Amino acid sequence: MGVVNVSVAGCKIELFEPASCEAYATEAPPWMKGIIKTYGGNPYQWLVDAAKQARRDGVIKGILLHQGESNTGDRSWPGKVKGVYAGLLTDLDLKAEDVPLIAGEVVNADQQGACASMNSIIGDLPKTIPTAHVISSAGCPAKPDRLHFTPA
Repeated sequence: MGVVNVSVAGCKIELFEPASCEAYATEAPPWMKGIIKTYGGNPYQWLVDAAKQARRDGVIKGILLHQGESNTGDRSWPGKVKGVYAGLLTDLDLKAEDVPLIAGEVVNADQQGACASMNSIIGDLPKTIPTAHVISSAGCPAKPDRLHFTPA
């Protein structure tokens, strides 16, 4: 199994929306701008290009999403994710029924997750994206910052 990893710590989903990426990146804090720069200034396009390259040797079987802390409380987040997912399907010539979206919850309330309230919004993804599945974070130990999981 291969994984195409595109990670920008602390970003909102808007960084992966082609229409808002540039504006978001311009306003990002300096430390985040450095991460964005490693993806040629456009993490979404980097993801598409890397997935196309990976597909030369394999088959894309799913899209894994772990994001949401920076969008905590944003009820429009599932719709934004739907737009990014739809864009990936189009740009990679994939069908939703063949490539589900697998979304992981953020640190759970049972671990005093700082953004645990976002899990109810993440849980709504299957209502917006029929091929989405949500993976519970219940019981996953958190680091002291209550934002990140421990390696365990």
